[in-house]
Amino acid sequence: MQEAERNKDLAAARKREGDRSFGTKEEEEMGRGKVELKRIENKISRQVTFAKRRNGLLKKAYELSVLCDAEVALIIFSSRGRLFEFSTSSCTRSA
Repeated sequence: MQEAERNKDLAAARKREGDRSFGTKEEEEMGRGKVELKRIENKISRQVTFAKRRNGLLKKAYELSVLCDAEVALIIFSSRGRLFEFSTSSCTRSA
């Protein structure tokens, strides 16, 4: 029990100092930390992040259309101007 309290105190001290590399088991199970929203300077990391988040958005758009029977259209342009799109079949009808 004393060790658990000591670990919590250490985690709190490191958190105050801005060190997020250490946490108690309870803190780790709570979920992910916040991501600072600023441009990713490393080109490769930026591209990897774009690909992962793009795929996540496409998956969420599909899930929303299935779960809620919603008409969904999603258009994404990369920094190079490449087009990525998703739409439910009912969104593709021409008027």
